[in-house]
Amino acid sequence: MRNSLLILFCFFTLSAQAQQLLPPAGSFSKDSVHIGELVRYTLVHRHPAVQEVILPDSSYNFAPFELVRQEFYPTATRAGISTDSTVYTLRTFDTSPVQSLELPAIVLRGTDTLQVVSPKQSVVLRQLVQEVSTPLQLRTQTTLSPVEERFDWPVLLLWIVTIAAFITLVWLVFGQTIKTKYQLYRLRKDHLYFNSRYNSHVDRFVKTGVPSSMEKAVALWKNYLTKLERSAINSFTTKEIVEYYNDDEQVNVALRLCDKAIYGNVTAEPDQETIQALGMLRRFARSRYKTHREITGNARTKR
Repeated sequence: MRNSLLILFCFFTLSAQAQQLLPPAGSFSKDSVHIGELVRYTLVHRHPAVQEVILPDSSYNFAPFELVRQEFYPTATRAGISTDSTVYTLRTFDTSPVQSLELPAIVLRGTDTLQVVSPKQSVVLRQLVQEVSTPLQLRTQTTLSPVEERFDWPVLLLWIVTIAAFITLVWLVFGQTIKTKYQLYRLRKDHLYFNSRYNSHVDRFVKTGVPSSMEKAVALWKNYLTKLERSAINSFTTKEIVEYYNDDEQVNVALRLCDKAIYGNVTAEPDQETIQALGMLRRFARSRYKTHREITGNARTKR
């Protein structure tokens, strides 16, 4: 009976020792810091595996320090002893020469909680200004000093580079499309301008019969085709123009009738044949305009 009581006494003694609350261990990563400098504080708590322990989080007051971030590490258990560890990154703006910190570990026991606090650890604040030769004087009234305005060239350069890069990117992606659209726009604009002026000269010739109106219409037709074909058609003779367009019958007949009316002075008033010749030139110019539009559009599709 005595031996049984002795065994039970030893068992409870060992159990009580296993449940003993051990304080956590804390340490700074350096012995001294500057104001605002980051410093790491490591908190390690070893306890029996059966205990549930909570270490401080961002809601805890770390004064005189401020919490910047924290890193929790998973609990490691070996031979019935668990190890919890957390690294806190702190900084201080307090001017005290020596600053200390002690953190608790909270042990949960059913509905009750107990705290065990780590030993106090301290760091020395390194002063950047060791001493002031003369007492500082504060002014109650001050006046603003004029400051020379300076142009922010780095920002301007950044904007120029950014805009240039954007334009280059747009041109690389949409450059051919933009170029084709512009060419089609110019073709249409030039043709509308030609058509308007050409019809004006023809209408004046039909109403007045003045040969100069017909001459201006033919000269305008040649100048328009010169720009459209990118060839010096306005300096060609009638024969050369016909040959340039591979002996096109419509061009041959129309130009010869116009030359006859202009240089031959055959008629003093417009006849139906001359008016038809001017209409043939108009239709031929429209045909060449449509051909060039198709060529420009097809070149974009092939690319």
